[in-house]
Amino acid sequence: MEQLNQVILRGIVGNARIQNIGDTEMARFSVATDYSFLNKSGEPVIETTWHSVVAFKNDAMSDFSGLKKMAGVEVKGRLRNVRYVDANGVERTVTEILANTLKIF
Repeated sequence: MEQLNQVILRGIVGNARIQNIGDTEMARFSVATDYSFLNKSGEPVIETTWHSVVAFKNDAMSDFSGLKKMAGVEVKGRLRNVRYVDANGVERTVTEILANTLKIF
């Protein structure tokens, strides 16, 4: 069985933070995606999910300067779990998308 860890998202940017790490530019941002369905009563429901994304600048990335709140994006990458200890000493785990490609609309 082939193993695969691949994510493709198309959505809207929430917050975005761009910083330099050494010679590399990094963007950390959130993306909202919607899923629409009809509930048991036949009424439409829109379920919004927020995703955390990390992108390191490469040739497959759009210029990070267009990465603003409400911008449309397409992200391709993989899921990654990150463990850290918060300010209260509690160990936490978050799931984020590590982007390989990024298109900004």
